[in-house]
Amino acid sequence: MSCRSGNKQTTGEKQNLSGAAPLVEITDLSFTYKKRDKPVFRGLNLKVAAGERLAVLGPSEAGKSTLALCLNGLIPRMIKGDFAGCVTVAGVAVHACRPRQLAGQVGLLFQDFEAQLFCTRVEQEVAFGPENLGLPREEIKWRVEQALALVGLNGLQSRDPATLSGGQKQLLALAAVLAMHPRVLILDEPTTDLDPLRVEELLAALDRLSRDQGLTLILLGQDLRLARHASRLVLLEQGEVVADGPPEVILRQVDTFRRLGLRPLDLPALFHDLGQAELPLSLTEALAQARRQGWRPRPGIPSSGETAPPLNLGPELLALRQVSFAYPGGSFIFQDLSLSFRQGEITAILGPNGSGKTTLLKLLRGLLKPTAGEVRVAAGVRVGFVFQNPDYQLFAERVWDEVAFGLRFHGLAPQELDRRVQEALHRVHLLELAEEDPFSLTKGQRQRLAVAAVLALAPQVIILDEPTTGLDHRERKDMLDLIQELHTQGHTIIMVTHSIWAAANYTQRLLILKDGQIILDGPTREVLAQEEVLAQCRLRPPAVLQFSRKLGFLALTAAEFKEKLRERGE
Repeated sequence: MSCRSGNKQTTGEKQNLSGAAPLVEITDLSFTYKKRDKPVFRGLNLKVAAGERLAVLGPSEAGKSTLALCLNGLIPRMIKGDFAGCVTVAGVAVHACRPRQLAGQVGLLFQDFEAQLFCTRVEQEVAFGPENLGLPREEIKWRVEQALALVGLNGLQSRDPATLSGGQKQLLALAAVLAMHPRVLILDEPTTDLDPLRVEELLAALDRLSRDQGLTLILLGQDLRLARHASRLVLLEQGEVVADGPPEVILRQVDTFRRLGLRPLDLPALFHDLGQAELPLSLTEALAQARRQGWRPRPGIPSSGETAPPLNLGPELLALRQVSFAYPGGSFIFQDLSLSFRQGEITAILGPNGSGKTTLLKLLRGLLKPTAGEVRVAAGVRVGFVFQNPDYQLFAERVWDEVAFGLRFHGLAPQELDRRVQEALHRVHLLELAEEDPFSLTKGQRQRLAVAAVLALAPQVIILDEPTTGLDHRERKDMLDLIQELHTQGHTIIMVTHSIWAAANYTQRLLILKDGQIILDGPTREVLAQEEVLAQCRLRPPAVLQFSRKLGFLALTAAEFKEKLRERGE
């Protein structure tokens, strides 16, 4: 069946979506959202073969999420705009198919995965799709068990999805899509809320599905780990393909990733900055090249790394004293937990999915009350909180009003209110969108807006739950630079993150949680040197640190690595 330009549907809606190569074909795709002037795509062309594992990477606003919505027909069926060109699966135009026809063919995990969850039990969430296909009860039960096992959520069938961690919710939404057994699986930013080892396990499991069952994978995002599990890599910029080829070739193009606002892999970036022509992708390749360069391992590095200098900290601002907590009807997440934060600290909290990180932050902010024990806040201390999902704290009709809302309760003069709103929006690069509807923004922009609304209130303590989620590397670095600036101005910062890179480059103190217990707590350098303990918590130290230790010294960042080499005369 052929495609035609415009929004009109083609005939043949009942045609079978089976068997053709290429399996997915995008031809001359152009699209502009309603009430927007700038097109997302201008004649995009792309083909994907059956069984291919395609990674599509690009910065914010490159068109990745729009591409995902075009691939499953939500654009132009549900989301209107100026649509032209053709998107086909197995030769059939996607926009001409009813949702039921596509349900078993094209599966999509949204970037905003929580929008896909609506049931009150995990097993009901996964069973919902197969039930609506009219499958036999035993088949549905088998699909639910299989999907939950694949994403690592088996044993949580009776849990309410609302009580899951952000990462567990992301995995649950994926399980619900997998239970439909689609031929094409599209994942939009599938790693944002997952711990590092869970990412590797999930991508490896999807690899096996693709190889064993012919599943076609289209992985969209900014995380270069997606490309390590792909057979083909496409780079997208402002709706145009700027690179297309084998991942092992493109991943070495450090300058290209930096120009696009994406963080290149640590090891090729390190060797690139050292002026090396050959850029290794793995630790094994890096060590081989180090030997060729004459960088010889030297004994004597202590197993715990170098001791960090003592910090000059102020009084205690926040503390937990023998706190225990359990959600209603659930088991205890924390038991007799004691912990404190002092003025002037900048702390990162890391840990595997479901370890209690977000719950800890909510206890500190007073959004949850402990089952036992107490949470202490020093007198007169204001605590600001930025949610993991920014949509939980956005409700105004204008970006400007979102930031101004809290300030209006402080009796500020109009000129001062306007100044603080403008300053906050400027610092998160949203000033030009001040008149926009917050929910017309991308997720990354909504994340920055939520941070701006808190920053405008100038709290002494700022708690951030995954503040860089949905941001490309340039935006992420800007956000972390801003957080660091706030810290130097005297704010105490507590943030949850899955980014070892962010912790290594921006924090003084690192706290590792696992199963509601503090496993490690100390200066970031000393904690990241505990490789064996980190591995037990599903974490890995930065690649640069692992590489430097093989050479007999400890470098937390690329800048430190280069300085150590200079000191050694290499």
